[in-house]
Amino acid sequence: MKNKTRYLALAMALALLLSACGSGQTELPEATTSAGELPGETLGIAAAADQVFSLNYNSSESLNPYATNNADNLLISQLVCDNVFELDENYNLTSRIIKEYSVSSNGTYWTFTINTDIPMHDGSTLTAYDVAYSISLARRTSRYSGRFNCMYGASASSADTFHISTTKAHTLLPYLLTVPVIKDGSANQTRPVSTGPYMYVEGADYVQAFENYGSSLPVDRIYLKEYTETESIITAFEDSYIDLVLNDSSSTSNLGYGGNTETRYYTTTNMHYFGVNMESSLLSNPNIRYAISLAVDREYAADTLMQQGAVASALPISPMSPLYDESIAAQLEYSPEQCAQILANAGLSDMDNDGTLEYLNYSVMQDATIDIIVCSQSAGKGDVCQSLADTLSQLGLSVTVRELSWSDYLSAINKDDLDADGEPDVNFDLYYAEVKLGADFDLTNLLSVDGSLNYGGITDEAYTTYIDSYLAADDLTRPSACAAMLQYIATNAPIIPVCFERHEVITHRNVITGIEVTANNIFYNISDWTIKFSD
Repeated sequence: MKNKTRYLALAMALALLLSACGSGQTELPEATTSAGELPGETLGIAAAADQVFSLNYNSSESLNPYATNNADNLLISQLVCDNVFELDENYNLTSRIIKEYSVSSNGTYWTFTINTDIPMHDGSTLTAYDVAYSISLARRTSRYSGRFNCMYGASASSADTFHISTTKAHTLLPYLLTVPVIKDGSANQTRPVSTGPYMYVEGADYVQAFENYGSSLPVDRIYLKEYTETESIITAFEDSYIDLVLNDSSSTSNLGYGGNTETRYYTTTNMHYFGVNMESSLLSNPNIRYAISLAVDREYAADTLMQQGAVASALPISPMSPLYDESIAAQLEYSPEQCAQILANAGLSDMDNDGTLEYLNYSVMQDATIDIIVCSQSAGKGDVCQSLADTLSQLGLSVTVRELSWSDYLSAINKDDLDADGEPDVNFDLYYAEVKLGADFDLTNLLSVDGSLNYGGITDEAYTTYIDSYLAADDLTRPSACAAMLQYIATNAPIIPVCFERHEVITHRNVITGIEVTANNIFYNISDWTIKFSD
């Protein structure tokens, strides 16, 4: 029914434009039931192993969160390491590490006081030196470094106090400190000491509950199994040899886990968006960019094309954040009719009666063409591009979608190709991209003139002014400062947000209750978990 509505809307919009000039979610199949043979005895799918709860890991990789990018090992490190701060799905900050914190009047110098009564796994107690050391590691580690562009550094002044200096006022800094704590000096250790609910046991194929953690835990041991091939991982989960897995349904690594499962979702800060080539003769006009933003059916993209692996977002800030402004987002709702009207007002019309739109560029008639590029290795993203192309094509524009290899895509957006005069040969109008934002939603790298992710050639300094004002605002003025920034971005459309990814935590049905996952810590509230074993 939704698709019929979309096509009707498009037909109406096309009629409107030419006169001026001249979808529902896919229903998933029911999960099937399977059973597996487990250590101890044979159990049904609705039970974990007999007194055995297991996760997959890679023995050839480090279990140090600052020394590995292996997803399985990083998951296990979340059992062992507390984060400096925790951030729940509703963007509430908590910490068992930090007792209090403050920032200077100019917003660039932070002071943090830690709880020095927290025991570490080696019998010592946590110090500010451990925390400052961990933050410094995060700043130098590729997985975290992108969020710390404005940080000078972190250093401890005593056992219970450390400080962070920033290059500019940044009142949302604590939202970036969702990084794991390890003991000072343990960067090169494969199983570092920390303060989390479980601890590594040297040479053992399990992590052991830390008896001094301060709250009860669902199991004494969580075992580490090793499966390296995709098929063997799926089989091991379906046969209950491993009991919890993560999945990104929007990526090329999307794994089809069967069996009688439960899926819990958490929304990431990975934003999908269309970047705009500001040098395009057609898209240099902000009114036309704004019109195109109204031709993106974000709900259809997130729910259907991304297989429910995303949350639609018209703004470059997660809809889960309290700073997401619904009134501004409403201005960008999918509307082919409004898109058609704005294009007509911007001077696009069927000037030669060939059924497609043209426009005047320095008094010369040109076809209204749009070339979209996307990486061919990105699951679902090509479909989102084609959906936009279909909408715009039915409004009279000539649109092509080119799916490029990763290397060719990078070469294109980095403008590596040169024309005959030795100038960058920019042969696209829109590019589909993904960026992992910090939880502060600092858009500096995307929108500032010198931003490392400014592939569209943005030259408007006003974006930086709005971003810096938002980052410097206090609790009272932040909502209005954020709204001003979002309104300016929405109106000028230098980028066109589509959605934020959400990832899956998959377990066997009825095995775990009380689970509350977050993007930074799957085991955020593990003390509240109940894990069901066989009778």
